[in-house]
Amino acid sequence: MRILTGALLAAGLAAPMAAQAKTEQFTTQGYSISQSYEIAADPQTVFDAATGDVSGWWDHSFSRGFGMDPDEFYLEPKAGGHFIERFGDGAEVLHATVIYVKPGEALRFDGPLGFNGNAMNFVVSYKLSPTEAGTQFDVLVNISGQINEQGAQAAAGVWDHFIGDRLKTYVEAECHERPDEPCSAFEESGVEEGEDEGDAEQ
Repeated sequence: MRILTGALLAAGLAAPMAAQAKTEQFTTQGYSISQSYEIAADPQTVFDAATGDVSGWWDHSFSRGFGMDPDEFYLEPKAGGHFIERFGDGAEVLHATVIYVKPGEALRFDGPLGFNGNAMNFVVSYKLSPTEAGTQFDVLVNISGQINEQGAQAAAGVWDHFIGDRLKTYVEAECHERPDEPCSAFEESGVEEGEDEGDAEQ
């Protein structure tokens, strides 16, 4: 009898809490972003600069909005490798996982990439092809999930900033040869840091 009474009491206490639950339907959409850049360096050089420690040119922190400033951005160029932010206190934030790599030619990774709080996934593909001038760097970004056209346009602008403004400038100024030094070419070109990608969906 005590067991039955206790069970009924527990059910009675749980009922008001369940009644407060709220569900809301959201729609999902998909977008593709394709961009192409000419970079005056050979494909392997560009690939090496675009992977590994990319802190020298990747200027958007996905976690700064949470009061966290990373010491390093790292994109591991291997299958299962992580695109990760690392912090001085040992904390880390994982944003994507590498699913395909061919050194000097191609890289693909997928993950939410900083759009925290939304049901969303990015698949980002890099393709590098040799040209007379150096390298054609093609970027394909496929986005699916809880995103609208405004958010997709914001993401397109951010990726143009990453590759067209930052990586291209970084490599062509040969800043990749001095990774421990600030790249003076960014100041000379007037390239400024943009908004955090994690805020782009707002």
